[in-house]
Amino acid sequence: MNPRERYLRCVRGERVDCVPLFLEGLSYSSREELAQEPDALKRDVAERLFDYMHYWHLARGAGNRYLMTPGHRIRTVHTEERGGNIITTREIDTPKGPLSSVVGQNKQSRTTWHIKHPVQSLEDIAKIRSVPWERPEHLAPPDPREVPAGFAGRGIWRGGVSSPMVCVAGMMPREYFLELCLLEPALIGDLTEICLERILDVLGVVLSNRVVEYVWMGGSEWLTPPMGSPAMYEAFVQKQEERIIRRVHEAGAVCHVHCHGNVRAILERVVERGADFFEPVEPPPDGDITFAEAKAQVGGRMTLGGNIEARVLEKGSADEVEQAVRAAYEGPADRWVLRNSAGPICAFDERMHRNYHRLIDVWEALSGAGAQADAALASATA
Repeated sequence: MNPRERYLRCVRGERVDCVPLFLEGLSYSSREELAQEPDALKRDVAERLFDYMHYWHLARGAGNRYLMTPGHRIRTVHTEERGGNIITTREIDTPKGPLSSVVGQNKQSRTTWHIKHPVQSLEDIAKIRSVPWERPEHLAPPDPREVPAGFAGRGIWRGGVSSPMVCVAGMMPREYFLELCLLEPALIGDLTEICLERILDVLGVVLSNRVVEYVWMGGSEWLTPPMGSPAMYEAFVQKQEERIIRRVHEAGAVCHVHCHGNVRAILERVVERGADFFEPVEPPPDGDITFAEAKAQVGGRMTLGGNIEARVLEKGSADEVEQAVRAAYEGPADRWVLRNSAGPICAFDERMHRNYHRLIDVWEALSGAGAQADAALASATA
């Protein structure tokens, strides 16, 4: 079974030959692309992983976390480097006057944060809401011929969207968003519906020729406990994401829901809205549920991704990594993928290099993956 088959079959709830492995940030479409990786330690780990893991072939979509405002209305007015960070100032053109944002991004980790959100008040909401929706001119279904050699065994066509609620929350400071959820729930509901309709319009084009087979949807940790109440989650996340998942399924694709943090209270709701895959599942102190508990709660109704935390891989010992991998294997054996909670955040050092190799060592031992890879290679060359 090749990496593509193994991963997609697992996400669909079908039988696989071993637990799929996917480590974010270490997947390359070809050995030529991999050879261009400048970090020698990272490249060494990725070379070992190459035949084990699929890669994403991304379909071009459209969207942002500024109320899905059409991209041609947003322009960059200034960019500068400051202390190893890239600081970008943008302006949003609205019929009621301009809005501005300032965003920082770390050059190494690519972590991004707002220095200034474009929305700070109800007046700003009225401004950004006044921008009419226009389907981007570039938007088109992907061309199935535009894939590199080797796609059939390792590639998966993937689209991506944010949860509609995130496209509202992302345009303002988090505390202001939570304040409005309490004081102006009808407004937040209206704004979330605007984003939902815009996302569905984009998906209607991207999914129209049924080439995209996997859609990633991210971000609802804004309203997981303790940030939001169950009533808020129901009003601003559940029904909106359910409609997106239904649209993805209508196109013959599967839907991946990404959400960090405390997810014990929402896992059942994710199952109910029809998601095929959910990650990450983080134990304390990062989250509030162990992977074994999550597998037992879900009961094979949805595939789970879990879960070696980035902090363990980057700052822990090799023995801690092995313990985390073995813990992931506890509980039910089907419908799960071994993966990191986030791609490499820090530059690879000797500790990370050692830890990632230990992860692979344990996965090979517990899954029998090394022997299966050898057998598949022998069969292919016979």
